[in-house]
Amino acid sequence: MSFSTFDLQQMLAKLNRNKVRQSEEVSENLVITPADLREKKMHDRILAKCAELGWIALHGSMAHATHRTIGEPDFVIIADKGRTFLVECKRAKGGKVRPEQAALLAWANKLGHRATVCRSFEEFLKFVEGE
Repeated sequence: MSFSTFDLQQMLAKLNRNKVRQSEEVSENLVITPADLREKKMHDRILAKCAELGWIALHGSMAHATHRTIGEPDFVIIADKGRTFLVECKRAKGGKVRPEQAALLAWANKLGHRATVCRSFEEFLKFVEGE
C-alpha cells in the first residue's frame, strides 16, 4: 500500500479537526489539583512538539482510563526514521508508575522499542533526542 505525503497531510488535518471533546457531564466530585494541571500541560507540550515535527502521537485521554488497555502508556509516538516511542507521563512529585505500566514499558524495551516514564517536558525531549 502506498501512502503519499499528501495523504498523510490530509489525515493529520482531519485528525486535528476531530480532536476528542470533553464531556459536558462533569462529576460533581471531580477535583483538579495543580499537579493535575501541570501533568496536562506536559501532555499538551508533547502533543505540540510531535505536531511540530510531523510525528503521529497516539494519545489517550487522561479522564477516561477505563477506555484504555491495562498498562497502556499515555503516548505511542510514531516518529521519523522508523522510530517508535512509548511514553508514560507522571508528575514530578508523587506520580507513581503502576506495576502494569512498568511491565508494559519493560516489555516494549525488550522488544526493541524505546519506552520510558517522563516526569517533565525536558525529560521527554532528552528521551526522544537521545539516540
